[in-house]
Amino acid sequence: MKGLKLGNKSSKYPIIQGGMGVGVSMHSLAGAVSKEGGIGIISTADIGYLEEDFDKNPLQANLRAIGKEIAQARKIAGDDKILGVNIMVALNNYKEIVKECVKNKIDLIVSGAGIPKDLPEYVKGSETKIAPIVSSLRCLKLIVKHWLKKYDYTPDMIVIEGPEAGGHLGFTNEELNENQKPSLEEITKEIVTYVKEIEKEQQKEIPVISAGGVWDNKDIKKYLNLRSKWCTNGNTFCCNT
Repeated sequence: MKGLKLGNKSSKYPIIQGGMGVGVSMHSLAGAVSKEGGIGIISTADIGYLEEDFDKNPLQANLRAIGKEIAQARKIAGDDKILGVNIMVALNNYKEIVKECVKNKIDLIVSGAGIPKDLPEYVKGSETKIAPIVSSLRCLKLIVKHWLKKYDYTPDMIVIEGPEAGGHLGFTNEELNENQKPSLEEITKEIVTYVKEIEKEQQKEIPVISAGGVWDNKDIKKYLNLRSKWCTNGNTFCCNT
């Protein structure tokens, strides 16, 4: 298994732990995943819920907890491992939360539950890498077009959440209930084909992460095999949610 490379850091395995909030994907889980060679993700959704002043000052409690959780996860994983956070665009104070994660030198921000149209602005001048979560090729094209035009920036990684993923997805109820709902494999195929074009144009390697319904070794092998079928540079990986 070839791991993932982000900036000057690399993971041993091409597996990302999903960001599950509230209170699930915290420092102990994320730190352990990164320590063992994957990429651990801390969920920032109400991350400060255990802070004494959370009910009265939720923003300050959340910002304070971000620093604590990242520091504790680093202590478990080690400074040489890749550690990330999941930040929902739909959160109140999205900009402040992103900037606090950058301030604490997080390696990766994974962002969905909306279109992170201004995310490149918030990480400017830092080493933090950014990965939008998308559920369709159309959504990805909108993000890439906007980021290139406004910020001259392309995603450092792309996470695809298929219809089997949990959380905030980009599918309608009708799409999810019908017999012919979109498949993660087909969405991955379309996106990887497009990403190959972007990589060539921008001279930048962009890993593609397939998420949703990836549970065990069999599923991981299936999505790793997509890279040899659809992606000549071996850039499709798995995200175990």
